[in-house]
Amino acid sequence: MNFFAGLEKFGFSGKEDLDITKDERKVAHTAGGEKKAVVELEEKDLILEKTMECPVCHRNFVTKQVKTGKAKRLEPDFDLRPNYKGIDTLKYDVTACPYCGYSALNRYFEHLSPTQIKLVREQVGAKYKPVKQPDTETYSYEQAIDRFKLALISSMAKRAKLSEKSYICLKTAWLLRAQLKDFPAETEEQKQKKKEKQQEFVGFYQQAYEGFIKATSQEMPPYCGMDSATVEFMLANMSMSMKRYDIASKLVGNLLTSASTPARIKDKCHDLKEQILVEMKKQKEAAAQEATQKK
Repeated sequence: MNFFAGLEKFGFSGKEDLDITKDERKVAHTAGGEKKAVVELEEKDLILEKTMECPVCHRNFVTKQVKTGKAKRLEPDFDLRPNYKGIDTLKYDVTACPYCGYSALNRYFEHLSPTQIKLVREQVGAKYKPVKQPDTETYSYEQAIDRFKLALISSMAKRAKLSEKSYICLKTAWLLRAQLKDFPAETEEQKQKKKEKQQEFVGFYQQAYEGFIKATSQEMPPYCGMDSATVEFMLANMSMSMKRYDIASKLVGNLLTSASTPARIKDKCHDLKEQILVEMKKQKEAAAQEATQKK
């Protein structure tokens, strides 16, 4: 049966195959058992364009967001940075108005009080100068980092919770870390630029760390959607990377002795505890050796 009869006037042959259950993105098997080529999803396939209304200037604009449930989750980094196959979803976690400059993490963009709107207009909108962005299918790391920095400025203007500002700093640091992995450093100019990016990463990471440490003592969970155990485990890993082994040890100890800590996190804490003990031993040995050399 020719399902497409009558479409010849639109340029189709009218003889196209019809199989609505066919998914060319999945592996198909022939009668002989041979596999056909798999079409890998690209970053552009995993995002969509969404029209938003800015709660500050009330103008409509289009922003890019990740399609829900489409990206395949991979193992996270040691500090719980999420990873997905074929896309860095963090690049799309901020919504930014191109007209007035108001920007925020997606979950908070539409939720502003009248007082916060007034503050953003005065402290962000009054200074913001619109910049024409290139019409690209995806966001580059540079574009994404700029958007996060605008979100940080807006969060400070609207007097957001410390946990929100800390999370913006952390995600900015994560983006910088990802950008640095493939950052060119062949010329002197490139080397200098990479050094500056590294300094930015350390700065944002430090701000996030100190912010979350303070936020957990001042605010009630959840912290930007994360429960206490998740944030404490994240901070323990961040402490490890910053060689603050005493703080890491204390956080892990709290998690292991708390009845509310999920079993999956406790299992990871046992492994982290062993790593902390090893690093603390190395640190003590290095300090003892240095003291001996000074004598």
